[in-house]
Amino acid sequence: MIDQLAALVPPSLSAFGCRIATAPSGSGTRPLSILTSKAAFDEVVDGFGRASGDGFETADRRALVSLWTQYYLPALIIPYFTALSRLGRALPIGFDRVGFELDEGGIVSRFIVAEEDDRRAGPEPGLDPLIEGHLRPFFDLCQTHYGLSRHVLWCNAGVTADFALRALSGDALPASSRAEACLGRCGGDAFGRCPLAQAFRGGEERRRRVCCMRYRIPGVPSCGALCPVDHLTKASC
Repeated sequence: MIDQLAALVPPSLSAFGCRIATAPSGSGTRPLSILTSKAAFDEVVDGFGRASGDGFETADRRALVSLWTQYYLPALIIPYFTALSRLGRALPIGFDRVGFELDEGGIVSRFIVAEEDDRRAGPEPGLDPLIEGHLRPFFDLCQTHYGLSRHVLWCNAGVTADFALRALSGDALPASSRAEACLGRCGGDAFGRCPLAQAFRGGEERRRRVCCMRYRIPGVPSCGALCPVDHLTKASC
């Protein structure tokens, strides 16, 4: 299944088609479970800060971690939604079962997972493997280690999920009905208050519910119209 993903990811998201693999590319693969150690997580975040340039290493730690997750989440969520939408399968991405590799910029370049037996496939899966199996324990660590609000993290994830689903829905093939319902596109409330469905404020204007805090890092571009915080008041936030 996993070797099919690169060809199934929409062209606009092609950079994420190979972000999940079953074999390491070298000797630098580590289990995600090491991030339960704050020292190990600090090493990753510090590497990202050093590679990103002046001002990053001394920036608000919560903002730096939030920005790092904005690279982490697309590498995870876009392949997951692609597999769910195109293959009707959930990727085996339980947090304690996945390895990761970093590129020169300290960003997750690939997640390494174990290929599952296709004979185990059942009905169209939902989002529990992603939400409960990976995102919730990962966000708990970000909050515990750095005090970063889970609301910020779920909003980061929801924006990414929305972006992925919009691209998948624009293709000739329909997106997964479960993914559509999760983000409120099919009416009703089939999945309750799914945290991925709460990223945007109500109304016609698409703005995040919670700021990602990137404005606290020198030189990082604003997220523009998506930002929920008035630029004139950010200095006091």
